[in-house]
Amino acid sequence: MKTLKHKKTITKRSSFPYKVIGLVLYLLWVQPFGANHLYASERKINIEVNDVTLIDVLKQIEAQSDYVFFYNNADIDTEKKISINMKDANIKDVLDKILNEYSYRINNKKIIITAKRQAPVRTNKISGVVSDDSGQPIIGGNVLVKGLNKGTMTNIDGKYTIDVPDSATTLVISYIGYKKQEVEIGDRNYIPVTLQKNDVLMDEVVVIGYGTVKKSDLTGAVSSVKTENLPIAANTSVTHMLAGQAAGVMVKQNSAQPGGGIEIYVRGAASTGAGNDPLYVIDGFPVTNKSVEPESGNRYEYGSRNPMNSLNPNDIESIEILKDASATAIYGARAANGVILVTTKRGKSGKPIVKYNANYSIQTIAKRLEMLSAKEFMNVSNEISYQKWRMDNELYPYGGELEEDALPYKGNPYSPEEIAAAGEGTDWFGLLTRDGSINQHNVSVSAGTESTRFLASLNYYKQKGVIKNSDFQRISGRINLDQDLGKYVKAGINATYSTIFNNNVPLGEGNAENSSLLNSALHYDPLVPVKDESGNYALSPTLGMIPNPVSMLEITDQTQTDRLLANGYIEATFWKDLKVKLNMGIDKNQGRRSTYLPKSTLYGKQEGGKANINENRTVDLLFELTANYTKQLFKERDRLEVLLGYSYQQENWDGLGAGSSQFFTDLFLWNKLEAGNVARPPVSSSKGKNELGSYFGRINYSLLDKYLFTFSLRYDGSSKFGKNNKWGLFPSGAFAWKMQNENFLKDVDWLSELKLRVSFGQTGNNNIGGNAYEYYEAGNQYVFGDAVQTGSIKSQLENPDLKWETTTELNVGLDFGFLNNRITGSFEYFHKVVSDLLAFRKLNSLMEVSTIADNIGATQSTGYEFSLNTVNLTGPFKWNTTLNISSYNDRWKERNPDVVLAPYEKEDAPIRAIYGCVSDGILQIGETPPASMPDLLPGQMKVKDLNGFDPNDGSKLLGHPDGKIDAADRIYLGSTDPKVIIGFGNMFEYKNFDLNIFFYGMFGQYVANSNRAKYGPSGCEYILQRQNYSKEVLERWTPDNPTNKFPSGFYSAYYGGDDWLLEKVSFVRCKNITLGYSFPHKWIHKVFSQARIYVDVENPFIITNYQGLDPEMDSKGGYPSQRTYSIGIDITF
Repeated sequence: MKTLKHKKTITKRSSFPYKVIGLVLYLLWVQPFGANHLYASERKINIEVNDVTLIDVLKQIEAQSDYVFFYNNADIDTEKKISINMKDANIKDVLDKILNEYSYRINNKKIIITAKRQAPVRTNKISGVVSDDSGQPIIGGNVLVKGLNKGTMTNIDGKYTIDVPDSATTLVISYIGYKKQEVEIGDRNYIPVTLQKNDVLMDEVVVIGYGTVKKSDLTGAVSSVKTENLPIAANTSVTHMLAGQAAGVMVKQNSAQPGGGIEIYVRGAASTGAGNDPLYVIDGFPVTNKSVEPESGNRYEYGSRNPMNSLNPNDIESIEILKDASATAIYGARAANGVILVTTKRGKSGKPIVKYNANYSIQTIAKRLEMLSAKEFMNVSNEISYQKWRMDNELYPYGGELEEDALPYKGNPYSPEEIAAAGEGTDWFGLLTRDGSINQHNVSVSAGTESTRFLASLNYYKQKGVIKNSDFQRISGRINLDQDLGKYVKAGINATYSTIFNNNVPLGEGNAENSSLLNSALHYDPLVPVKDESGNYALSPTLGMIPNPVSMLEITDQTQTDRLLANGYIEATFWKDLKVKLNMGIDKNQGRRSTYLPKSTLYGKQEGGKANINENRTVDLLFELTANYTKQLFKERDRLEVLLGYSYQQENWDGLGAGSSQFFTDLFLWNKLEAGNVARPPVSSSKGKNELGSYFGRINYSLLDKYLFTFSLRYDGSSKFGKNNKWGLFPSGAFAWKMQNENFLKDVDWLSELKLRVSFGQTGNNNIGGNAYEYYEAGNQYVFGDAVQTGSIKSQLENPDLKWETTTELNVGLDFGFLNNRITGSFEYFHKVVSDLLAFRKLNSLMEVSTIADNIGATQSTGYEFSLNTVNLTGPFKWNTTLNISSYNDRWKERNPDVVLAPYEKEDAPIRAIYGCVSDGILQIGETPPASMPDLLPGQMKVKDLNGFDPNDGSKLLGHPDGKIDAADRIYLGSTDPKVIIGFGNMFEYKNFDLNIFFYGMFGQYVANSNRAKYGPSGCEYILQRQNYSKEVLERWTPDNPTNKFPSGFYSAYYGGDDWLLEKVSFVRCKNITLGYSFPHKWIHKVFSQARIYVDVENPFIITNYQGLDPEMDSKGGYPSQRTYSIGIDITF
């Protein structure tokens, strides 16, 4: 009887267990195969269907016959669409047509459908090793069977093993940065492969704010720096290595001391009151990058240090510098000075990879200021003493008086016998200096599975500075972890902890009693011994306020800074287009400084020993939630990317300090403050908090892969600003045109890329320091009657309308690539206006607070940037070159009305303008003094009379000489900003050798030769007070040597004449020369997978017209710059 309940029958038998059982039973019930098929051949049915499912066709067959179908849902697709038109056809013909993709058998009117059995595939096991052209194994290389979804990866030794079907003919081997290679299998079972480096620059991925983008799709101005070619050995922080590496970025080192401070200016420094530091974002965490090192509590400074020292340079993968408003506006109120994105290295899937690198460096002073020896000091003192007597008595050549009418000369300060016995004297500078050294060790472990990836590292860095007692030591560790929590969710952490120990020496540019260690050493009397006959530190008989330089080494000054920077994320993918990410983090910094002035020092003795302990702490908390939506539109013709986000960041800080003095012994240092005998030991404390809340979004749209559009918006609210301006809106827009994809350029074979970019937007600067509110300071003491009372005083007035500085910027860029990107580069033009400058406005008030924070004035900047990368040679000998050139001009646009400009100053002058009188040579013997300087003496500097004040209006200039030298003769001389900044590098490779040479330079900046002004011929008459001077005083003008280039050293009675201390400076510095050798793999494979040894010299030479010590870091008695020689090794296990 026929089964008419098809739905029930089919439905019942669609459940897996029953079908399996039924299938087994009917297979055991074997009927003669031929009989079954004979019935199927005789039975006729009619089937006429169009685009119906397979299961519906089977139901119709069951309805027209006695057959029942059995099958496993996993074996057949019952929803497959069938179209068939067969009339009076036997069942077998129908089944052959509709079940052509399956196997079936007929058993006693039961039709059993199964998947077709695949014939077993025969495979061969193939193995080999993949290496580069120098013989080094390639770890993690991809080995695929061409045409099949089958592959493997090379292990830590570059080896692979893969099962290959007999039908396969080709293997495809690839690795990032190398050319893909296809090799024929043939009848080989062992196939070694050598990959060639892809010397042509590829379309790399660039990190931007809250995401990444292919470089070819960038619409903003972004410079990317990879750390693999940067010299790490002698640099405490990655910021030290950025000099000259990116167009539009000027790196200025404030101090050459270990871990010395760094200033980085992105496209100039147009803010005049809120700072010009860029925003640093480390692995997605915007950090404040403020130093937590406390003050000393005494009269001496520790110099300048870089907060980025806490970050191990070996951990960094890449650095992106966001420069224009399109790239930076996503960070809103903190992005006006550019954004530096630091991305650290992460783990990869595969076997553990252990890397160890170490280096040892020797540092020597690159150039020292040569001071007068004892013998020279005596001779110059005698000469100046005699010339001063003649000058005071108006004797020839300084006047016409007769010697017999003059007061008797008292004689030279030093006799010939004393001079002959003097020798070199005390070399104070030499007693304070030494050869420095650097010792660094770094180890990292990277490993992972398909779902878990991690990288851990440990770093030890120790530097002994070239000044005794100036030491830097860092211990840091890092863990980066990424974990896939299923197919659609992943999470991870980035965490680093560092501890830095510093031994400090007194630095700075203070004079007299506040003289630093080096300032004292340079000026100190070379005739004074280090210690007197009693064993105490000797003091100069005439410089009683300046401490003995060597005694200052007895000062104990130590700083410890600890930093924990950690953030974690969890990211979920909804559908395939939407990703939501939660990011939370903490940045905790703590600095503790402990100092002690012993009684063996000049001022320690006056204080009876002085101890101070000061601590600062900052804790930044971050909460961010972002959503990214990416969609391919119009059959993948266009692409849409949308970012939405919310961010909340809280900055907390506190500090405390305590001190004491009048100790009976120096042994306790700062460890026993209560042992001090001072009446009121100083104590202090502070605390504060800032908050920043933000909403932001960005839309990227790519049309036809030719036209790129970017729009971003950030809405920031800050607790720093007044109640009327807590929130600010920062928009930006950009357009890019990929011209190489246009039809009229597609056939230009030598053109790889040609992209025009235009952007416009606004960013902010909220670095006001404190906030806009009124507050009071406590701890002030007042006398009421006979008692001293402690009270408070108002220290800041509220400005409810205070808001952030706003930078409005236009950028036009052109990216280009030629000859398959063997030549790439970009050109940028920018113009920006910084309005609502944060400054302090004077109040016409007799109140205790005479200023108030306000938004006053505007500045403007214009600049150009050019970068070029070329692959000059490929093959066994490789040669790559990088070049970048940039220029900017910061000028005033609108001045603070409270500032009264001098008549010679211009409203739109450069921000860091230098004004001065113009010298006109040295007055010679017998030469008539200028009419404007009638009393000028031979050996003194003449000054040009260029202008004069209007006698009717002293605020205006006459426009012509007035016969006298005064401030009206000052003119604009130049700016301390360089006109041009360059970076130029070459990388060479030949077989196993590599050579890296990098230069950077600045041109056209004015630098005041501060050491010449302090220790040179200017004012050297004070040598009679037993202050020492540099050997340049030997080149001063004297009656016997009137052609010397420097004036006599006797002060003139006239205004100006010191522009000879100002130099228009240009320099090109060789940053580093690094030569490396990678050992062949066959030599080391039993122990290491890679090994490289290298030597490096940092700051080997400088080409400059500057006559001082160093055109970058020259300051009065500043820490001397060094030349560093390093040897190191990089090993991979």
